[in-house]
Amino acid sequence: MDHEPVITSEGRKALEEKLQYLETTRRREVSLQMKNAIDHGDISENAEYDEARTAYLQLEKQINEVAGLIAMARVVNENEISTESVGIGSLVRIQEVGNGSKIQTLRVVGPTETNPDEGKISHLCPIGMALMSSTLGEVVSVTSPGGVRKYKIVTISK
Repeated sequence: MDHEPVITSEGRKALEEKLQYLETTRRREVSLQMKNAIDHGDISENAEYDEARTAYLQLEKQINEVAGLIAMARVVNENEISTESVGIGSLVRIQEVGNGSKIQTLRVVGPTETNPDEGKISHLCPIGMALMSSTLGEVVSVTSPGGVRKYKIVTISK
């Protein structure tokens, strides 16, 4: 990875909950699926068994990825989030300059927490990179497929 994995404490909690689910509930479901397939007899030509085995391998891969991310990621705690400049974990209100558009509220997070529907943007996406280290009142330029857009930082909070 080119960048150190970074997550908020909220993101870490979500990953730990996901890992718990995968290691318990989902693993039991897949194990039961495999047991049922084996109970149907000869596994050498058993499509149900092949499907269950594939599900098991994918599950174990997912468990390893989530556990690895939890182990390797640097967690940004709330006391590390500045209200002076934008960083990971910042809640930023921005307004596009020049068109009087409504104010958007965005949370800058690591790439694994990105969820545009919830206003969570990665610090590695174009708007996230433009916002990083910016200060209150500053105007940032963002290059997008639609051209260059300018946004004014209205507020920065935790």
